[in-house]
Amino acid sequence: MDKQQQSWGKLLKYYRQKKKLKQDEVATGLCTPSYLSRIENGIVIAEYALYEQLFAKLNIDFSSLQHDISEHTAFMEAVYEKLLSNGAIAESDRELLTTLMQNEYSVELQITAKLIYSRYLYSIKEDMDARKLLNEIKPVVSWKKDRITELFVSITAFGHLSFMEFDLLAKKEQQEQHAQYLSNAHPFELANYHYHIAFANHRSYQFQKALQHIELAAHYFTHQFKPLFQLKLYSMKGVIFNDLHRYREALQEYEAGIELLENVESIQTPMQWSSLHNNIAYCYECQQDFQKASKHYETANQYDEDLHSVINWMRTCFQNKDFTQLEKLFHRYEEQRFSIQHHIHQRKLLQYAVQQEQTIHGLKDLEEQAFLHFNEEQYYALILFYAPLWGQFYEQLHAYKHASQCYKQALFASEKVRQRMSS
Repeated sequence: MDKQQQSWGKLLKYYRQKKKLKQDEVATGLCTPSYLSRIENGIVIAEYALYEQLFAKLNIDFSSLQHDISEHTAFMEAVYEKLLSNGAIAESDRELLTTLMQNEYSVELQITAKLIYSRYLYSIKEDMDARKLLNEIKPVVSWKKDRITELFVSITAFGHLSFMEFDLLAKKEQQEQHAQYLSNAHPFELANYHYHIAFANHRSYQFQKALQHIELAAHYFTHQFKPLFQLKLYSMKGVIFNDLHRYREALQEYEAGIELLENVESIQTPMQWSSLHNNIAYCYECQQDFQKASKHYETANQYDEDLHSVINWMRTCFQNKDFTQLEKLFHRYEEQRFSIQHHIHQRKLLQYAVQQEQTIHGLKDLEEQAFLHFNEEQYYALILFYAPLWGQFYEQLHAYKHASQCYKQALFASEKVRQRMSS
């Protein structure tokens, strides 16, 4: 039974009740009141000519009404596709979307408009309003493979990422398998959904699951020309490979991203260049090729000054024993410029590490602040770097008990990383 045809009966009922007419008044001369009731409730689908005659009884041109619904549906789908592609939404489009949210003659049209508007709200960082709107819609979701369920699943997933609810999204997909509701959706929507699930699993340190979903995203994205999304796929897959210590494959993904950026002018933004070079640099840092890593961090920062790249560059300069460049960076990027907590801790640790004189008290003070935060946020890669370094400093001061505790932290972090890679 066609879903659109079922909605014709609901429209008929809406307009009949709006005009305060009884079923027998409308059905007279055309069909029985009981048959009209079955039409209105979507139990049966009548001949198209009968719909035209029934709507004519209500002084409504059925063909014009259908045309308006089709146009509005096509408009909303076009807006949603723009949102999926990170496109800009014109003010006139936003206004029409809000008008359709007040639509009374089609509940499905109204709910669809609200869903797409919630996705628009997420795109402009109005996260709380978006979530409120989705919560209002949730009770009417059928949890069948219809358009409203498809949109609700996809937009809710995006919302979890906006609220940084990575564990929640990853577990929800694993336990409830919401991807099944999207099996009839457009391949680009499926690709977006699996990209979001891959992102959530990666941030939850479930690297193997992240890889599975990014490969599904790439599979559904085949033969579509959306270079920005393709770049996101290359970058995310590279990041996942890197965290699985599959460095050669990670660099292949990044090189594909570089080639794409070089050849598609529309996506050549400083942020994209910077992000890609930062990822390449971290890949080389993980392989202890600090010279190449430093070079790419510097390139990333030249494209778009990003304090995340800066702190990585500082750490690489220290590992490369390039203390001259490190001092320049300390001078250029003073502590008050940083706002992210792990950046602040890293800068303090690195600046203290290059001091000529260190004390047990000074080491312990920084250790307690930084390592506690790293453990709470599960930044085990940072623990693996800074804990052994602090252990060495303690040993130089003959504080072997403190050194042992640092090495134990590094061992614990190493085991956590091993578990993540095998999960």
